[in-house]
Amino acid sequence: MDKNEIKEILKEIESEKNSNANATATEEVSDIDWKELLGKAWKGRKFIIKVTAVFAVLGVIAALMMSRAYCTTVTLVPELGKSSTTASSLSGMLGALGLGSLPQGATADAYNVMVYPEVVASTPFITDLFDIRVSDPENNIDTTLVGYLTRKSAVGKAIGAVTKPIMDMFSSDDKTEEDEISKVNIFQLTKPQNRLVEYLTKQISVDVDKKTGETTIQVTLDNPVISATVADTICKNLRDYIVEYRTRKARENLESYQKIAEESHQRYLKATKAYAYYQDHNRGLILNAVISEGQRLQNEVQISSQIYQQMKVQAEMARGKVIEDKPVFAVIQPATVPLLPSNSRRKVVMIWVFLGFAISTAWVLYGKEYWGKGKTIFNEIKING
Repeated sequence: MDKNEIKEILKEIESEKNSNANATATEEVSDIDWKELLGKAWKGRKFIIKVTAVFAVLGVIAALMMSRAYCTTVTLVPELGKSSTTASSLSGMLGALGLGSLPQGATADAYNVMVYPEVVASTPFITDLFDIRVSDPENNIDTTLVGYLTRKSAVGKAIGAVTKPIMDMFSSDDKTEEDEISKVNIFQLTKPQNRLVEYLTKQISVDVDKKTGETTIQVTLDNPVISATVADTICKNLRDYIVEYRTRKARENLESYQKIAEESHQRYLKATKAYAYYQDHNRGLILNAVISEGQRLQNEVQISSQIYQQMKVQAEMARGKVIEDKPVFAVIQPATVPLLPSNSRRKVVMIWVFLGFAISTAWVLYGKEYWGKGKTIFNEIKING
């Protein structure tokens, strides 16, 4: 046999293998009798409808018991930093006048926007939200955030009304749970306080765009008005925190220069009085000791005057630096009361209906048959055993 004949034989063998594989796959597909399955489903339609209806009722109950979630979004763009051109020019002017220059490090650093999420999620920041006032006249709510989050359900109130007189017999403390939670010790939180901090941390999210610094704050609560109130408060507190940080160094410099300027002013007044007293009591004297003392006092007045003027200028420069370092926040999307909840009850009902239909159909088509076979095998084993 030559090579061509061998190649043809190998091709025929390979084609036979492929045809056999296709035939097997066709037989497997044809093994599924769709008419039989549809017939089984039609026969068990009453069971499928009943189970699906039961699951639909359970879905409605679950949807009604589900707490609504309202999400409020606030978007702001913080100032990422300022150039030190103004500070450099003013420092140069002071140097030209012989009054020194601005101290090193007087320019404020831009607070890294990437730490904003950590700032909002920090325990001090979250606990500062406990005492904010929240109100919703339509739902008769006017309390603190702690009072709202620690509210009891109707069932809990009914149980509390029964158990409170009994508990009062063993306790003389009139403090409420809200009062206990409101007294925060950051170093050692109580269990209720820690639970509230963890809950609020989960309900508050902060996302920052690395390129633009655009910061998005989202607050999700079960009341739309309170959700908007908390989101607006977080936005204000975050701005105040960043402003306080960005201007802290400048304000410390301002306080230092003001203190030094006041001290140098007192020294200048003291030196001026001493020089005036010397002139009043040493007129007409030409002694060298007297003349030398006069020159010393005059030099002291001039030095103290220069120091006082320099510190006054530095204090004014520091005052301007506080204003310059104060960052600006552009609020793109302010807090508004959401009109629709973020979670849909319709989806919950649809999921329950689908589960009921899928489970009942699977039972009618396969489960009932296999259950019968398994029961028969179990009985045979039991009899033989």
